[in-house]
Amino acid sequence: MRRILCLLALALPPLAAQSALVSVIRQPKATAAEFTVPITEFQVRKQGDFAHLHLGIGLGVRHWDDGDNALRFVADANATANSLFLGFGAVIEVPPGEGAFLGPRLRVGWAFHPSWALSLEGEHLERPFSPGLSVRRRSNLGITLTTRF
Repeated sequence: MRRILCLLALALPPLAAQSALVSVIRQPKATAAEFTVPITEFQVRKQGDFAHLHLGIGLGVRHWDDGDNALRFVADANATANSLFLGFGAVIEVPPGEGAFLGPRLRVGWAFHPSWALSLEGEHLERPFSPGLSVRRRSNLGITLTTRF
């Protein structure tokens, strides 16, 4: 186990040396924050035009307005071209004391700088194997501010 932890510790700094994404999301009943490190990314600049593709994984947290929190695991693909920002991701959300919710997420917005984007986010999370009459799905829309550094 110690060898695996040492290998992971040595593997993460090269990933963190690339540009990570930080997103802050405001939804009607919750606020979330996510930090994503890249698996791979590409960037092209030509005479003032730019295009950037980011494939990454990360962690996040959602804080509901009533005081509850949930841990989020994220895998995402984001593309920025000139002033257009598109993102697609898969989210696993784990509230304390409950089963995990999982599902897709879509972001569409405006990249007002090569490193900053403001977008509208829609996500649909479901608990696929929940018993009985418990809450089985969460769908949300939100506004997202994403920065790359």
